[in-house]
Order: sequence, then structure tokens, then C-alpha cells
Amino acid sequence: RTPFNTWKEWSYATDENGQSYYWEKWERITGDELGQGLRLAMRKKKQVPSREGCDDAILVAVGDHFNYIVGRQFLDLHTRYGASNMVELVDLAIQNGDRDTAISYLSLAGGHGTISSGWKIDCALQPWQHGKRVFDCLQCNTCNEEVKVIGSSNVGCISWEVLIGNDSWDVYECSLSREKLQQLFLSRKMSRL
Repeated sequence: RTPFNTWKEWSYATDENGQSYYWEKWERITGDELGQGLRLAMRKKKQVPSREGCDDAILVAVGDHFNYIVGRQFLDLHTRYGASNMVELVDLAIQNGDRDTAISYLSLAGGHGTISSGWKIDCALQPWQHGKRVFDCLQCNTCNEEVKVIGSSNVGCISWEVLIGNDSWDVYECSLSREKLQQLFLSRKMSRL
């Protein structure tokens, strides 16, 4: 069966006339191997948030492409405002000269890149991340770029853990063996695995 190359995704939520609020057009891109090659989904394990550390992050790869997102770095100072939503909270923080709280709710990092480029980012929310290796952007608590896959090769990927520097990541999906995934991270270059 040949996969579709273009499709529309309609919002689940609808207006008073039953019409979707929005729709998105999705299209396959060159290098995704029609979803039959590399598939990888990882999420950073929860930790105690700090001013220097990030609380949440996700890395997804399909074929030669990867996307990442790094969550907001909340300072946990929001309780002083009693806001009913995030927009109100940010507005109140700015009105009170509390730049750190406002920034902590607006900071979000994310981007796209290709594995064949050596895991380099080619498009990011922060332009200064372009050209950097994704592992540099995903490290929240360390300057060490080491990436290591641990876990039993006899058990599925759900039991694996990836260490990026000192940060631990859960593997939710991987089409490669543990050894091949480690090789992919170490080589920093896409090859036919």
C-alpha cells in the first residue's frame, strides 16, 4: 500500500456551526523514507526544574529529518499574581516589572534539522541556534556532548534510556536496534542502518 503524500488534518474542536476551527495541510518531504526507515521518539525524563535547567524536551526523527522542542523554564513565581490564564499572568508580570517570570512563561526552544548534516539544526525558533548540533541545544544541565544509549538489547526500545550529557531520556519509539541507535548518535552522520 502506497502512503499518501499530502493530507489534511481538521481540528477536533468545532464552532457553533459544526465547522472545524482550523485545518492543517501535511505533506511528505524528501528524506522521510515514507515512514519506513528510521523512526525515533524520545522524551527527557522529568527532573526538578531550576533556573539553569529545562523541565521537558522531546526529540523526534523520521528518515533523515529530526524535530526537537525544549519546554519552558518556569521559575515557579506565578502564584503571586493569581492570574486565571497564561496571557494574564505574563501581562501582570510585565506590569509589575517581573521580567524573569514573564520570560520563563514565554521561553520555548524548538527546531528542525537533518541527521545527514551531523544532527545540525537548519531552522529554529531562536535564529542563533541555526547550524548548531541538536545535542548542544538539548543539554540543559551540562556542557558534555556525549550521547549514550543504555538498556538491554534483548528487550524492546521502551526499556532503553538515552543519556545526553547528564540528562536522561526515555525512548518511546525506535525502529533501530539499541546498537544501531548508539552507532547513529556516535557517528553523527546518517547512514543506511
